[in-house]
Amino acid sequence: MQKESLKNKAYNLIKTKIVNCEYPPNSFLNETLLMDEIGSSRTPIREALSKLEQENLVRILPKKGIMVSDLSINEISMIFETRILIEPYIVAHYGQLVPSDILSSMKKTFDLKNLSHRSTNEIYVKDDQFHKLLVNSSKNLYFMRTMDYIYNQNFRLRVMTGNQNQERILASNNEHVNIIDLMLGGKFDEAGEAIKTHLEKAREASFSSFINHY
Repeated sequence: MQKESLKNKAYNLIKTKIVNCEYPPNSFLNETLLMDEIGSSRTPIREALSKLEQENLVRILPKKGIMVSDLSINEISMIFETRILIEPYIVAHYGQLVPSDILSSMKKTFDLKNLSHRSTNEIYVKDDQFHKLLVNSSKNLYFMRTMDYIYNQNFRLRVMTGNQNQERILASNNEHVNIIDLMLGGKFDEAGEAIKTHLEKAREASFSSFINHY
């Protein structure tokens, strides 16, 4: 296997395990074990870890090792500060670029009749897909890259806290439908305000889940 494909394999495997909290926050990664697991030399592992450090998923500590990045109240605050600044702007200024048929299809996924057939994890995946759809509509690589980092951290937070507040899940679902209806009606400024409110409520739920978990 070529060096580049080994680097990608290492990157994808380590990232997936970090995002799913198989490698928990503040745990140390062992390069030798990673080499055995991936079947590579040290160089692709280090290149993958360097990329993950740029995404704030690991911290490379001189003379100590590689630590999985922490998640804290401050981190949650920064995650949502970024989302609340960027996502409403994207919806208001680029929402018209999202095809209406895709929005309509997405709306069906949030139908309460479909909700009962999905696991909590599946619901969160659909939630992420919706927000990524909106961000990617901007075609702005800097927005897309920044938000990809943010969504990785957001997913970690959900896994770590076991966030399964059914009341909040239902409310979030309805908020998504409202945002889509406003966009389908061409009311993109109002949709931007609606997603801002949605994210503010998500922030409060995340704070509450984190505090209750710890």
